[in-house]
Amino acid sequence: MKKKLPLIGKGIAWLAVAVAMLWVFIARPINFTSGIYKPEYQVDSLLLQEHVRKLSKDFVPRDSEHPENLLRTAEYIKNALLPSADKVALQSFTVQKQQFVNVLAEYGPETEEMLVIGAHYDVFSNLPGADDNASGVAGLIELGKLLKKIPLRTRVELVAWPLEEPPYFASSDMGSAVHARSLKEKGKQVKLMIALEMIGYFSDEKSSQQYPARLLQLFYPSRGNFIAVVDQVLSNQAQKVKSALNRFTDLPAYSINAPSFVPGIDFSDHRNYWAEGFPAVMVTDTAFYRNLAYHTAHDTYDKLNYEKMAKVVYGIFKYIQEIDEKK
Repeated sequence: MKKKLPLIGKGIAWLAVAVAMLWVFIARPINFTSGIYKPEYQVDSLLLQEHVRKLSKDFVPRDSEHPENLLRTAEYIKNALLPSADKVALQSFTVQKQQFVNVLAEYGPETEEMLVIGAHYDVFSNLPGADDNASGVAGLIELGKLLKKIPLRTRVELVAWPLEEPPYFASSDMGSAVHARSLKEKGKQVKLMIALEMIGYFSDEKSSQQYPARLLQLFYPSRGNFIAVVDQVLSNQAQKVKSALNRFTDLPAYSINAPSFVPGIDFSDHRNYWAEGFPAVMVTDTAFYRNLAYHTAHDTYDKLNYEKMAKVVYGIFKYIQEIDEKK
């Protein structure tokens, strides 16, 4: 028995080392957090709320069965982006004999490399879709206003896509798939693509955050009061985006690098840019792992935290600014 104890101790030690290595590989925890939020440019939380309120109340339903409403929504997004963008265009495509459009807004000069930030504007079924994904669209619109305030040296394209939701999810008919293919066909070099996928729901309640695997509970908080950045296994883009969010805001940000078979890792438009070989991440409040109103009639604008949404938008803006200044 005495001889077995040292072996048990060594086993526990090796297990601890293995868990620590896995933590470093998945969560990339080395990061500086400022804990302060002193924005040089203001993101108006009331305007974020107004966009989400309008989209989730006046443009319902926004699913693929109501293409006329999706076109109305695209027109709203286009008009909202026009005052800030250098150019706004509609990328039209046809699915099942119906017309759909991506909304493309360009900022900065034409360069070899470009940054793409996007959000899907369609909704599952005839639901309001405030968090999923009027929140991402609102963030996109207000991000455009920030980009207008700085001289850019790199082309930045903001894009709003339809057909992210079923029945077209994971198909070649997704608006983001159409856009990603078009960039590949034109020989564009995408330095990074960021998908804003549900960025408005936060909770300080204990155990309000769930995960696809119990092991992840060792690495991440139990309270859903943070923003997550999701990336592929061998990429380090998420760590960089997370770092900017943590340095320039007081909203905690965590990143995860995991394979696509982990449920949720590729559950948005970034998957289509991965498919074309472009680096891409998803910025998210983790959807159904936190927000119980996901894909229900309870996903309404009054449930979201617009002050924290504003911090997400500002953190993304600062990361874009950092990349641009390094060009």
